Amino acid sequence: MKNFLARADLHLHSKASNLPGGWFSKLIGCPESYAEPMELYKRLKQRGMTFVTITDHNTISGVLEIAHLPDVFISCEYTVEFPEEEAMVHVIAYGINEKQHEDLLKLRGNVYEFVEYLKYHNIAHTLAHPLYSVQGTKITRRLIDKMVLLFDTWEVINGTRGDGVMEIEETIARAYSSWDVIRRLEEKYKIRSLRSWERISFTAGSDDHGSMDVGRTWTQIEGARSVEEFLLGLRDGRSDVGTEELSEDRLVNTVARVGYVYINKHFGIPQEIRSVLDYVLMYSDDPAVAMGLRFLLGVDAERTKLVRALLDSLPFFMWNRFLKNRSVTGLFGFILSLIPYAFPYLIKYMQKKEERRVKALAKEFGMVKQGPVKIAYFTDTYKELNGVARTANIMKAIALEEDLPFHFFVCSKERTRKENLTSLKPLIEVPTPFYKELKMGVPDFKDLVEELEREGFTGVHVSTPGPLGLMAFLAGKLLGLKVTFAFHTDIPTYACVYTGDEELENFLWKAFVFLANSSDRFFVPSEHYRRLFLSKGVEPSKVRVFRRGVDTKLFSPYKRNENFWNDRLGKRVERVILYVGRVAKEKNLETFFYVAKGFPEETFVVVGDGPYREELEKIKPKNVHFVGYLRGEELAKAYASSYVFLFPSETETYAQVVLEAMASGLPVVVSSKGAANEHVEDGLNGFIATEKTDFIDRLSLLLEDESLRDKMATEALYRAKSLELRKTYMEYMLNIAGKREVLYETKEVLYESCRYRTLLSF
Repeated sequence: MKNFLARADLHLHSKASNLPGGWFSKLIGCPESYAEPMELYKRLKQRGMTFVTITDHNTISGVLEIAHLPDVFISCEYTVEFPEEEAMVHVIAYGINEKQHEDLLKLRGNVYEFVEYLKYHNIAHTLAHPLYSVQGTKITRRLIDKMVLLFDTWEVINGTRGDGVMEIEETIARAYSSWDVIRRLEEKYKIRSLRSWERISFTAGSDDHGSMDVGRTWTQIEGARSVEEFLLGLRDGRSDVGTEELSEDRLVNTVARVGYVYINKHFGIPQEIRSVLDYVLMYSDDPAVAMGLRFLLGVDAERTKLVRALLDSLPFFMWNRFLKNRSVTGLFGFILSLIPYAFPYLIKYMQKKEERRVKALAKEFGMVKQGPVKIAYFTDTYKELNGVARTANIMKAIALEEDLPFHFFVCSKERTRKENLTSLKPLIEVPTPFYKELKMGVPDFKDLVEELEREGFTGVHVSTPGPLGLMAFLAGKLLGLKVTFAFHTDIPTYACVYTGDEELENFLWKAFVFLANSSDRFFVPSEHYRRLFLSKGVEPSKVRVFRRGVDTKLFSPYKRNENFWNDRLGKRVERVILYVGRVAKEKNLETFFYVAKGFPEETFVVVGDGPYREELEKIKPKNVHFVGYLRGEELAKAYASSYVFLFPSETETYAQVVLEAMASGLPVVVSSKGAANEHVEDGLNGFIATEKTDFIDRLSLLLEDESLRDKMATEALYRAKSLELRKTYMEYMLNIAGKREVLYETKEVLYESCRYRTLLSF
């Protein structure tokens, strides 16, 4: 009958583990567990465990309550010390009696004597969670070496930890499964090995403290029909391990159940919600409560996932409640509901932090395989007409053409999942301050996190500080991914322009500095903003300047059409002084009007639209014409068919339109403030104006001296062509991925230099 598999959860706790488990628990005097031994027994049997034990910390009082029941054996998890290392480990002993327990308690101060006792008395045992830091112990390679010399069996699946840790512990254990390795370690440390066999065997347990998830992780032994046969199998190293899904939900269940009992004991819980919590926390099986959860809150999940489902649904329930009856109380309730909603993500963050520590340790063993780079690019604007959206579209196209590992995420009602673009479903859409034509979607944070985990992304790039971008930033930090952030828009200055509130501006600058210093890399579009952020306290090592080139095939002097403006404006036009951009307050179009008044015989054209247009239409001079948005070839013709590009904006972070004008063969007149002048050499390919009157003086020179105008147009074109679009964007994408190679101009060589699967690694 060897096909029979006997199972037991070999790591779980009851109310006998009654000491606090962390600093907060110590602060409030909350024990690790309230689980009743009889409840544990029944649940373990219901979940198919053949044999039952309880492994409380340094006590057997819990398991003794059920020791008289069938299939139970006595066990205990001991905190044991490596005296010379000042290090603690947890060792679980199985099938012991009360006398042996008393002896083991006395030996806990010396791990060598402790293990010798276990070996002498043929007591099955395992090293619990080998790479977990017990009581602040620093896990080093030296300590692991000594663990290898002492323990034949390691617990490699612990239900409270992630599967990433499991894989590393198993890999390290297998690497040490050699008598040659053991002999070398004996010689190195002058310690006699207590190993009984060459291969390290494995055990698994839920490490559950709340009783909700017991039996979901187990150790199994083939053919064990009795407790004695099961323990013999453990001692002989014939164990195998198995588990259901590992996630942060198990720790959430434990904390919720322990917290529920603690609060009820010390403060009391209102009767009206106790019936719901009793069902969610598996104290009752009331079908009426299940029906209420399903139809009133939309919560319908497996019993072990009900706590998480309830926490996830709570903010949306409170938000809808607030919308139906808007009140300060309702809004406050919604805000409070975000605290329990965030709790599972705090648990996940702690698990991922531990996983990163374990991976760093594994690197010392050369055991961490570097997976392929995969970047998730997030933007709150994609289809709109603005520089950020244009950048995202260009990068998406290049990534697709060159088979680069970038996947782009937006949040809109138009659900999309094709090629390298995914649109996440918005829970709500909110208008953008100072940009009402753009509505930004707010996704479900859980969906976002699961997307990043499921698809194996190694990095997150945030291109906008909107709801999607900020949530992606948090998700990347939560999962321990490399997070990069791009500053495209001078939001602090815009906020001050629109509100006149300097305190708001200062607050927003501080917020961006925080984001910059919290990122792995922070990208700014110009030297001007690099210097500005450094002056505000951003670490120099964080900042990268990314420059974007211009499509010189689309924007070209050859697109000039003598009749373009005649046809567009419906009248004879000699020369056009052009502005292209958003029609908004921060663009300083009042200066454009001021200059137009100084040249009443000339034609001034504004290409673009925005929230300020209606107001400006009322005060514009007669020689200023608004033509709305132009795109593609029409926009290229508009540039090339004009005479001078005049751009007075003082808040530009890059001013792509200036490069487009230069590529179209136009001299430019720009402000000295902001970064619009980044590509302008004053007097060579354009002019830089410091005062309003400078715009009039410089434009006058260009209008009066055609040879000067043509000379500057040639230099402007030369400058634009030096910034080839594909090259600059590829350099930017390599920089996001952590590489800074110089790229070549041709697509063929470029493609060969960007085989990301072999080139890129963080």
